[in-house]
Amino acid sequence: MKTVRTSIIASMILVIISLAACKKNSSNAPVAASSTSKLAFQLRAVNSSSDSVKSDSVKLDTIQGLVWTAGTANVGKFSFEAVRKGVSINIFSHNMTNVDLFALTPLQTYVTLDTGVYKEIEIKAFLEKSDTIPPLKLTGTFVNDSTKTVPIEFILSDNTVVKVKENNIDISGTTDYTALLNMQLDRLTKGVTAADLNKAKLTGGVIIISAQSNSWLYWKMRSNITGCGWGRFWGHHKDHD
Repeated sequence: MKTVRTSIIASMILVIISLAACKKNSSNAPVAASSTSKLAFQLRAVNSSSDSVKSDSVKLDTIQGLVWTAGTANVGKFSFEAVRKGVSINIFSHNMTNVDLFALTPLQTYVTLDTGVYKEIEIKAFLEKSDTIPPLKLTGTFVNDSTKTVPIEFILSDNTVVKVKENNIDISGTTDYTALLNMQLDRLTKGVTAADLNKAKLTGGVIIISAQSNSWLYWKMRSNITGCGWGRFWGHHKDHD
């Protein structure tokens, strides 16, 4: 009887050791590749091209005295367009709402991509109006010729797209990716000068640039929106999420 009890206890010890070993091996095992990876989209604003840390960016002259301090974009969707294995694809991400463009951690949304090499990549953010919310609104300050600090607003009234092109990427099943679109605000004001802002009409002490107010400035900025973006693309292993 004693021999049987001893044998049972020994068997239990072996089972416990085996389970512990399996658990340890499982925690240290590399993440197996899957057939898909996740791509996250983010959108934010930066006051100048240099803020984007883009080495080949053409530096534009910022308007002296103008600083944008807050802004929102009403993002209807993002799209990922590319060619994979000779076939064009277009994947949309929905369910975005009003995005704080100056948030320290930009709001993001996701799509799922099959593994493979993607070429001719173009990423788009669709800025769309909904009810009383404009597609894009920026607020800031401008120091005029009289050294007075004047509030300034840019209010976009019609839908538009911010788009950027990316280099080829190889999506693997062990890596997820993030695509950050920077709206470079010095590119948004390309063709607008400090002299223009000094001539702008004030509404309640505010420079309002919209389709109804200072429209000559509005259409200059409106035409720059599509090309004001710059993209940053990076990958991170799934086991680091």
